[in-house]
Amino acid sequence: MVENQFEARRAILVGDVGDIRHQRNAAVLRNNSLNPNVAIEFYSSQNGIVAGLNEIKSLLDKVLPDTGCEIWALDEGEDIKKNDVVLRIIGPYGGFGLYEPSINGILSSCSGWATATKECVKNSGEIPILARVSKYVHPNVSELADYSAVIGGATQCSTNLGARISNTTTFDTMSDSLSMLFGDAVIAAKAYDSTLQPDIQRIFSVGAIESVNQEALKITDTLKEKTRGVELVIDKYNPGDVNIINELKVRLDNAGYNYVEIYLSGNAINPDSIADLSENSVPVQGIIVEKYIGTASPLSFSSEIKQIDGSAVARNGKIPGLTNNTKLNKLA
Repeated sequence: MVENQFEARRAILVGDVGDIRHQRNAAVLRNNSLNPNVAIEFYSSQNGIVAGLNEIKSLLDKVLPDTGCEIWALDEGEDIKKNDVVLRIIGPYGGFGLYEPSINGILSSCSGWATATKECVKNSGEIPILARVSKYVHPNVSELADYSAVIGGATQCSTNLGARISNTTTFDTMSDSLSMLFGDAVIAAKAYDSTLQPDIQRIFSVGAIESVNQEALKITDTLKEKTRGVELVIDKYNPGDVNIINELKVRLDNAGYNYVEIYLSGNAINPDSIADLSENSVPVQGIIVEKYIGTASPLSFSSEIKQIDGSAVARNGKIPGLTNNTKLNKLA
Protein backbone atom coordinates (compact mmCIF):
# COMPACT_ATOMS: atom_id res chain seq x y z
CA MET A 1 0.00 0.00 0.00
CA VAL A 2 1.06 3.56 -0.66
CA GLU A 3 2.21 5.37 2.45
CA ASN A 4 0.05 8.36 3.31
CA GLN A 5 0.10 10.95 6.05
CA PHE A 6 -2.47 9.47 8.41
CA GLU A 7 -2.15 10.44 12.03
CA ALA A 8 -4.15 8.54 14.64
CA ARG A 9 -5.57 10.81 17.33
CA ARG A 10 -4.69 10.02 20.94
CA ALA A 11 -8.36 9.22 21.58
CA ILE A 12 -8.11 6.38 19.06
CA LEU A 13 -4.83 5.09 20.47
CA VAL A 14 -6.19 4.85 24.01
CA GLY A 15 -9.53 3.46 22.87
CA ASP A 16 -11.72 6.36 23.98
CA VAL A 17 -13.63 6.47 20.66
CA GLY A 18 -14.34 2.73 20.60
CA ASP A 19 -16.93 0.74 22.50
CA ILE A 20 -16.13 0.84 26.24
CA ARG A 21 -16.41 -2.93 26.44
CA HIS A 22 -13.18 -3.26 24.48
CA GLN A 23 -11.33 -1.17 27.07
CA ARG A 24 -12.86 -3.35 29.77
CA ASN A 25 -11.90 -6.51 27.87
CA ALA A 26 -8.30 -5.28 27.77
CA ALA A 27 -8.30 -4.61 31.51
CA VAL A 28 -9.74 -8.05 32.31
CA LEU A 29 -7.22 -9.82 30.08
CA ARG A 30 -4.31 -7.91 31.64
CA ASN A 31 -5.56 -8.65 35.13
CA ASN A 32 -5.65 -12.37 34.31
CA SER A 33 -2.33 -12.41 32.39
CA LEU A 34 -4.15 -13.64 29.27
CA ASN A 35 -2.92 -12.54 25.86
CA PRO A 36 -3.58 -15.28 23.31
CA ASN A 37 -2.40 -15.16 19.72
CA VAL A 38 -5.47 -14.61 17.57
CA ALA A 39 -6.51 -14.11 13.98
CA ILE A 40 -9.30 -11.58 13.42
CA GLU A 41 -10.91 -11.14 10.00
CA PHE A 42 -12.81 -8.07 8.82
CA TYR A 43 -15.46 -8.40 6.13
CA SER A 44 -18.27 -6.41 4.51
CA SER A 45 -21.94 -7.35 4.38
CA GLN A 46 -22.34 -5.41 1.11
CA ASN A 47 -20.77 -5.10 -2.33
CA GLY A 48 -18.70 -2.01 -2.93
CA ILE A 49 -15.22 -0.48 -2.98
CA VAL A 50 -12.92 -0.96 0.00
CA ALA A 51 -11.16 2.10 1.42
CA GLY A 52 -9.49 2.96 4.70
CA LEU A 53 -6.87 0.20 4.61
CA ASN A 54 -3.96 2.63 4.37
CA GLU A 55 -5.16 4.46 7.47
CA ILE A 56 -5.57 1.14 9.30
CA LYS A 57 -2.07 0.06 8.28
CA SER A 58 -0.74 3.34 9.70
CA LEU A 59 -2.61 2.73 12.97
CA LEU A 60 -1.38 -0.86 13.26
CA ASP A 61 2.20 0.20 12.58
CA LYS A 62 1.96 2.28 15.77
CA VAL A 63 0.32 -0.25 18.07
CA LEU A 64 1.37 -3.77 17.03
CA PRO A 65 4.45 -5.43 18.54
CA ASP A 66 7.54 -5.38 16.34
CA THR A 67 7.52 -9.17 15.95
CA GLY A 68 5.00 -12.01 15.93
CA CYS A 69 2.28 -10.25 13.94
CA GLU A 70 0.92 -10.52 10.41
CA ILE A 71 -1.29 -8.14 8.44
CA TRP A 72 -3.08 -9.37 5.32
CA ALA A 73 -5.21 -6.98 3.26
CA LEU A 74 -6.73 -6.29 -0.10
CA ASP A 75 -5.45 -3.39 -2.20
CA GLU A 76 -6.96 -0.02 -1.39
CA GLY A 77 -9.81 0.71 -3.80
CA GLU A 78 -10.44 -2.90 -4.77
CA ASP A 79 -13.93 -4.09 -5.67
CA ILE A 80 -15.41 -6.26 -2.93
CA LYS A 81 -18.37 -8.61 -2.72
CA LYS A 82 -20.57 -9.38 0.25
CA ASN A 83 -18.66 -11.38 2.90
CA ASP A 84 -15.26 -10.84 1.28
CA VAL A 85 -12.50 -10.72 3.89
CA VAL A 86 -10.70 -7.44 3.29
CA LEU A 87 -8.33 -7.52 6.26
CA ARG A 88 -6.83 -10.19 8.51
CA ILE A 89 -4.70 -9.41 11.57
CA ILE A 90 -2.76 -12.13 13.35
CA GLY A 91 -0.98 -11.45 16.62
CA PRO A 92 -1.34 -11.12 20.40
CA TYR A 93 -4.89 -9.95 21.10
CA GLY A 94 -3.65 -7.35 23.55
CA GLY A 95 -1.77 -5.59 20.75
CA PHE A 96 -4.81 -4.70 18.66
CA GLY A 97 -8.09 -5.96 20.16
CA LEU A 98 -8.77 -2.52 21.60
CA TYR A 99 -8.95 -1.11 18.07
CA GLU A 100 -11.40 -3.60 16.59
CA PRO A 101 -14.39 -1.17 16.58
CA SER A 102 -12.26 1.68 15.22
CA ILE A 103 -10.99 -0.52 12.39
CA ASN A 104 -14.54 -1.53 11.50
CA GLY A 105 -15.58 2.13 11.61
CA ILE A 106 -12.74 3.27 9.37
CA LEU A 107 -13.60 0.58 6.82
CA SER A 108 -17.34 1.31 6.98
CA SER A 109 -17.15 5.08 6.55
CA CYS A 110 -14.32 5.23 4.03
CA SER A 111 -15.70 2.40 1.92
CA GLY A 112 -19.12 4.10 1.89
CA TRP A 113 -17.67 7.33 0.51
CA ALA A 114 -15.48 5.46 -1.99
CA THR A 115 -18.37 3.32 -3.20
CA ALA A 116 -20.63 6.34 -3.73
CA THR A 117 -17.90 8.01 -5.75
CA LYS A 118 -17.38 4.90 -7.86
CA GLU A 119 -21.09 4.86 -8.71
CA CYS A 120 -20.72 8.40 -10.07
CA VAL A 121 -17.53 7.59 -11.97
CA LYS A 122 -19.11 4.53 -13.63
CA ASN A 123 -21.87 6.72 -15.06
CA SER A 124 -19.79 9.72 -16.11
CA GLY A 125 -18.10 8.26 -19.19
CA GLU A 126 -15.11 10.44 -20.04
CA ILE A 127 -16.19 13.32 -17.78
CA PRO A 128 -13.96 13.64 -14.68
CA ILE A 129 -15.61 13.44 -11.27
CA LEU A 130 -14.41 15.94 -8.66
CA ALA A 131 -15.24 15.69 -4.95
CA ARG A 132 -16.38 18.59 -2.77
CA VAL A 133 -17.88 17.06 0.34
CA SER A 134 -16.61 18.90 3.42
CA LYS A 135 -19.91 20.64 4.20
CA TYR A 136 -21.64 17.27 4.56
CA VAL A 137 -19.27 15.63 7.04
CA HIS A 138 -17.79 16.43 10.45
CA PRO A 139 -14.61 18.52 10.04
CA ASN A 140 -12.59 15.89 11.92
CA VAL A 141 -13.11 13.50 9.00
CA SER A 142 -13.46 15.79 5.96
CA GLU A 143 -9.99 14.91 4.68
CA LEU A 144 -10.81 11.19 5.01
CA ALA A 145 -13.99 11.68 2.98
CA ASP A 146 -11.94 13.44 0.31
CA TYR A 147 -9.29 10.72 0.40
CA SER A 148 -11.94 8.02 0.06
CA ALA A 149 -13.53 9.84 -2.87
CA VAL A 150 -10.18 9.85 -4.66
CA ILE A 151 -9.83 6.13 -3.93
CA GLY A 152 -13.29 5.72 -5.50
CA GLY A 153 -12.17 7.45 -8.69
CA ALA A 154 -12.50 11.21 -8.16
CA THR A 155 -9.64 12.98 -9.92
CA GLN A 156 -9.35 15.74 -7.31
CA CYS A 157 -10.87 16.93 -4.04
CA SER A 158 -11.48 20.25 -2.33
CA THR A 159 -9.63 20.23 1.01
CA ASN A 160 -5.92 20.83 1.47
CA LEU A 161 -5.48 17.93 3.88
CA GLY A 162 -7.56 15.59 1.75
CA ALA A 163 -5.41 16.37 -1.27
CA ARG A 164 -2.24 15.87 0.76
CA ILE A 165 -3.09 12.39 2.05
CA SER A 166 -4.46 11.27 -1.32
CA ASN A 167 -1.40 12.50 -3.22
CA THR A 168 -3.40 14.77 -5.50
CA THR A 169 -4.13 18.50 -5.80
CA THR A 170 -7.07 20.57 -4.64
CA PHE A 171 -9.80 21.66 -7.00
CA ASP A 172 -12.43 24.29 -6.32
CA THR A 173 -14.15 27.32 -7.74
CA MET A 174 -14.96 30.85 -6.68
CA SER A 175 -17.99 30.53 -4.42
CA ASP A 176 -21.20 32.27 -5.41
CA SER A 177 -21.16 33.65 -1.85
CA LEU A 178 -18.39 35.99 -2.97
CA SER A 179 -20.63 37.34 -5.74
CA MET A 180 -23.36 37.95 -3.17
CA LEU A 181 -21.00 39.68 -0.75
CA PHE A 182 -19.61 41.99 -3.43
CA GLY A 183 -23.06 42.49 -4.92
CA ASP A 184 -21.75 41.82 -8.42
CA ALA A 185 -20.22 38.69 -9.97
CA VAL A 186 -17.74 40.61 -12.11
CA ILE A 187 -16.43 42.71 -9.22
CA ALA A 188 -16.09 39.53 -7.16
CA ALA A 189 -14.25 37.76 -9.97
CA LYS A 190 -11.82 40.67 -10.37
CA ALA A 191 -11.14 40.69 -6.62
CA TYR A 192 -10.64 36.92 -6.67
CA ASP A 193 -8.20 37.22 -9.56
CA SER A 194 -6.21 40.08 -8.03
CA THR A 195 -5.90 38.38 -4.64
CA LEU A 196 -4.97 34.78 -5.41
CA GLN A 197 -1.73 33.34 -6.76
CA PRO A 198 -1.44 32.93 -10.54
CA ASP A 199 -1.34 29.14 -10.34
CA ILE A 200 -4.83 28.92 -8.80
CA GLN A 201 -7.45 28.09 -11.40
CA ARG A 202 -9.87 30.89 -12.18
CA ILE A 203 -13.17 28.98 -12.27
CA PHE A 204 -16.20 31.03 -11.29
CA SER A 205 -19.61 29.99 -10.02
CA VAL A 206 -22.19 31.83 -12.14
CA GLY A 207 -25.90 32.51 -11.89
CA ALA A 208 -26.19 33.77 -8.31
CA ILE A 209 -27.29 37.32 -9.17
CA GLU A 210 -27.89 37.45 -12.91
CA SER A 211 -28.46 34.64 -15.39
CA VAL A 212 -25.81 32.00 -15.96
CA ASN A 213 -25.18 33.30 -19.48
CA GLN A 214 -24.91 36.95 -18.42
CA GLU A 215 -22.46 36.34 -15.59
CA ALA A 216 -20.33 33.88 -17.56
CA LEU A 217 -19.97 36.26 -20.51
CA LYS A 218 -19.40 39.37 -18.36
CA ILE A 219 -16.67 37.68 -16.28
CA THR A 220 -14.92 36.36 -19.36
CA ASP A 221 -15.23 39.73 -21.12
CA THR A 222 -13.37 41.20 -18.15
CA LEU A 223 -10.72 38.56 -17.38
CA LYS A 224 -10.33 37.10 -20.89
CA GLU A 225 -7.87 34.17 -20.99
CA LYS A 226 -7.50 34.19 -17.22
CA THR A 227 -10.96 32.63 -17.07
CA ARG A 228 -10.37 28.91 -17.10
CA GLY A 229 -14.00 28.01 -16.55
CA VAL A 230 -17.42 28.58 -15.02
CA GLU A 231 -19.49 26.48 -12.64
CA LEU A 232 -23.23 25.88 -13.00
CA VAL A 233 -25.08 24.84 -9.84
CA ILE A 234 -27.92 22.36 -10.43
CA ASP A 235 -30.05 21.75 -7.35
CA LYS A 236 -33.11 20.29 -9.12
CA TYR A 237 -32.13 18.37 -12.21
CA ASN A 238 -34.47 18.00 -15.17
CA PRO A 239 -33.78 17.09 -18.81
CA GLY A 240 -34.09 20.77 -19.77
CA ASP A 241 -30.82 21.46 -17.98
CA VAL A 242 -29.02 19.85 -20.91
CA ASN A 243 -30.29 22.70 -23.11
CA ILE A 244 -29.09 25.30 -20.61
CA ILE A 245 -25.61 23.81 -20.64
CA ASN A 246 -25.53 23.59 -24.43
CA GLU A 247 -26.77 27.17 -24.76
CA LEU A 248 -24.03 28.45 -22.47
CA LYS A 249 -21.39 26.62 -24.49
CA VAL A 250 -22.66 28.05 -27.77
CA ARG A 251 -22.83 31.59 -26.37
CA LEU A 252 -19.27 31.35 -25.05
CA ASP A 253 -18.00 29.94 -28.35
CA ASN A 254 -19.81 32.61 -30.38
CA ALA A 255 -18.19 35.30 -28.24
CA GLY A 256 -14.76 33.85 -28.99
CA TYR A 257 -14.36 32.14 -25.62
CA ASN A 258 -14.23 28.51 -26.74
CA TYR A 259 -11.42 27.91 -24.21
CA VAL A 260 -13.73 28.48 -21.22
CA GLU A 261 -14.55 25.19 -19.52
CA ILE A 262 -17.90 24.33 -17.96
CA TYR A 263 -18.27 22.51 -14.64
CA LEU A 264 -21.44 21.28 -12.97
CA SER A 265 -22.27 20.96 -9.28
CA GLY A 266 -25.26 20.99 -6.96
CA ASN A 267 -27.50 18.78 -4.84
CA ALA A 268 -29.05 17.17 -7.92
CA ILE A 269 -25.75 15.66 -9.01
CA ASN A 270 -25.98 11.91 -8.44
CA PRO A 271 -25.38 8.75 -10.50
CA ASP A 272 -28.73 9.07 -12.30
CA SER A 273 -28.31 12.71 -13.36
CA ILE A 274 -24.67 12.04 -14.25
CA ALA A 275 -25.72 9.14 -16.49
CA ASP A 276 -28.26 11.37 -18.27
CA LEU A 277 -25.72 14.15 -18.75
CA SER A 278 -23.15 11.71 -20.11
CA GLU A 279 -25.64 10.10 -22.49
CA ASN A 280 -26.51 13.54 -23.85
CA SER A 281 -22.80 14.33 -24.38
CA VAL A 282 -22.99 17.64 -22.54
CA PRO A 283 -19.96 19.88 -23.20
CA VAL A 284 -18.56 19.90 -19.67
CA GLN A 285 -15.02 19.35 -18.41
CA GLY A 286 -15.92 18.13 -14.94
CA ILE A 287 -18.76 17.24 -12.59
CA ILE A 288 -18.38 18.27 -8.95
CA VAL A 289 -20.14 15.82 -6.64
CA GLU A 290 -21.00 17.07 -3.17
CA LYS A 291 -24.10 15.77 -1.37
CA TYR A 292 -24.22 12.28 -2.90
CA ILE A 293 -20.72 11.41 -1.68
CA GLY A 294 -20.80 13.41 1.54
CA THR A 295 -24.05 11.85 2.78
CA ALA A 296 -23.33 8.34 1.52
CA SER A 297 -24.32 5.50 3.85
CA PRO A 298 -21.41 3.54 5.32
CA LEU A 299 -20.74 0.04 4.07
CA SER A 300 -21.42 -2.32 6.94
CA PHE A 301 -18.26 -4.12 8.15
CA SER A 302 -17.94 -6.73 10.87
CA SER A 303 -15.11 -8.71 12.41
CA GLU A 304 -14.71 -12.22 13.77
CA ILE A 305 -12.08 -14.08 15.77
CA LYS A 306 -11.28 -17.08 13.57
CA GLN A 307 -8.24 -18.53 15.29
CA ILE A 308 -6.90 -18.65 18.85
CA ASP A 309 -3.37 -19.93 19.49
CA GLY A 310 -3.43 -21.77 16.18
CA SER A 311 -6.80 -23.49 16.70
CA ALA A 312 -9.73 -22.77 14.38
CA VAL A 313 -12.61 -21.10 16.24
CA ALA A 314 -15.76 -19.11 15.54
CA ARG A 315 -18.86 -17.89 17.29
CA ASN A 316 -21.98 -20.05 16.97
CA GLY A 317 -23.38 -19.73 13.48
CA LYS A 318 -20.01 -18.89 11.92
CA ILE A 319 -17.55 -21.20 10.17
CA PRO A 320 -14.40 -21.83 12.23
CA GLY A 321 -10.96 -21.13 10.81
CA LEU A 322 -9.42 -18.68 8.38
CA THR A 323 -11.45 -17.69 5.33
CA ASN A 324 -9.85 -18.34 1.97
CA ASN A 325 -9.30 -15.17 -0.03
CA THR A 326 -6.42 -15.39 -2.51
CA LYS A 327 -6.58 -11.64 -3.14
CA LEU A 328 -5.23 -10.82 0.32
CA ASN A 329 -1.67 -9.51 0.30
CA LYS A 330 0.72 -9.93 3.22
CA LEU A 331 1.77 -6.47 4.39
CA ALA A 332 3.68 -7.34 7.55
